[in-house]
Amino acid sequence: MQVALAGSNVWLSDGATNVLPVGKDRGTIHRAWRLHHDDIRHSLTNGFYQGWDLHPAQLVTRYAAVFAFFLESLDAASERLRNFIGKAAQATLVGEVFDDAATGQGLLNFFLRALNCGAVREDEIGTLTGLTLQELRSGSFVTIVRGRRA
Repeated sequence: MQVALAGSNVWLSDGATNVLPVGKDRGTIHRAWRLHHDDIRHSLTNGFYQGWDLHPAQLVTRYAAVFAFFLESLDAASERLRNFIGKAAQATLVGEVFDDAATGQGLLNFFLRALNCGAVREDEIGTLTGLTLQELRSGSFVTIVRGRRA
């Protein structure tokens, strides 16, 4: 689905976890939270950045899983994007990770999503990425590279 709908302006959303963290038994609630957290992490890892929840008690794990996903990847993604922007769209190698222009756009999208969910603050963008907030919000890696070459 992701490949077939790429570039079509159709947003995919992962399904809900139907095991709810409700009731009086702490073990049941904790197992439901763990399942929900794991489902969210699985979705994010596989490129599903939209999901939905069935119960307000799931917001706890939604928040924790989304923030953890972005914060755990922040240092590596920051280094890769700064390096790539610095070389103005040349393919780069950081550690054992090879980046090309498509990956540059993916890294830009990562930071846009991190900013939009609140995992990263506006005042951190320049330090983390080497980009201005305006460049990041352009949403286009190609536009950023062209602007820096001009």
